[in-house]
Amino acid sequence: MTITLLSILFAVVALALFVLRSIRIGRVLMDEEELSEQIRAVDLDAFRNLTDPAEEEFLRTNLPAPEFRAIQRQRLRAAIDYVGGVSHNAALLLQLGQTARRSPDARIAEAGRRLVDNALRLRLYSVLAICKLCLRIAFPGAVLQPAGIVDRYQQMTEGAAQLGRLQYPSRGALISRTL
Repeated sequence: MTITLLSILFAVVALALFVLRSIRIGRVLMDEEELSEQIRAVDLDAFRNLTDPAEEEFLRTNLPAPEFRAIQRQRLRAAIDYVGGVSHNAALLLQLGQTARRSPDARIAEAGRRLVDNALRLRLYSVLAICKLCLRIAFPGAVLQPAGIVDRYQQMTEGAAQLGRLQYPSRGALISRTL
């Protein structure tokens, strides 16, 4: 019962943060250069390392229990920061996709629609991942991994790069390099 209540509480808090962040990012982006300035760098390899069960088991085996718990909490907080960056970038690319969906060019509109779909899924999945990571901080023994977020992020960034190449053929690589 307690775990259920905590899960619901974390979900509500994460949803509130999600909504507040969406409102804060709510203004319309002007172009891909402004987008590249607002994108947060996300080191996907570092994120994978922080959430790798094998790495966690290695640390658990080689560190005293109190030290492991302290380090694991730090690692989980860092992972939450990475997921926050992914969520922030997804919100920016969601706006880019919404703008592209209104394009008269059918290829750009379709690429924009796909980007919006991927960005929305990733934003929702980010909320779930943050909830899982917060539960892991509260209950270090819990086996909740935010697996799949890296793959979803890569899929979304590939869609954004494709849209950038369609919309801005001469400068479309800027989005690819930024993400």
